[in-house]
Amino acid sequence: MTRKAHESVRQMLAEARDDVTHADQKASVILAALGIGFGAVLGGQLAGSFDSGELSASGQVVWWVGALLAGGSVSLAALAVWPRYQLDDSPQHGMTYWGHVASFRELSDFEDALEEADTKSERRTTHQLWRLSRLVLLKYRLVRGALVLGFLSALALGLAGIVIR
Repeated sequence: MTRKAHESVRQMLAEARDDVTHADQKASVILAALGIGFGAVLGGQLAGSFDSGELSASGQVVWWVGALLAGGSVSLAALAVWPRYQLDDSPQHGMTYWGHVASFRELSDFEDALEEADTKSERRTTHQLWRLSRLVLLKYRLVRGALVLGFLSALALGLAGIVIR
């Protein structure tokens, strides 16, 4: 790999690290918004100002579809921020991230492996970029799914609560 290509890989790695943070922040905002929405609905039910049992049969079906969509949205957003790691004390491309380091039970084993490892290789950087890019893609897919399900949930719950009585 040329020096110019390696610098490009290093820059993309830094950008991928930023994107992981952005995806986690977006998922956290979705979780917070859904938490507020669930709190409002639960508060209304506890206060007696809203009872889904008062809806027509079709209204209750739409209500429960909305509730299931909301649950799916929360699940996808939670999966987006769920920590992912794989412990492996014999990685294929050398020690490239903390999961490899944490897999060693003894400090002396880690120190021995570190002596043998090529921690400054271009291959290490490209492996990190590849692995992190796949993680970013997964997180953004989960965030997108959470947004879609959240939107559909809001539509269904709104429809059930306002139109179908």
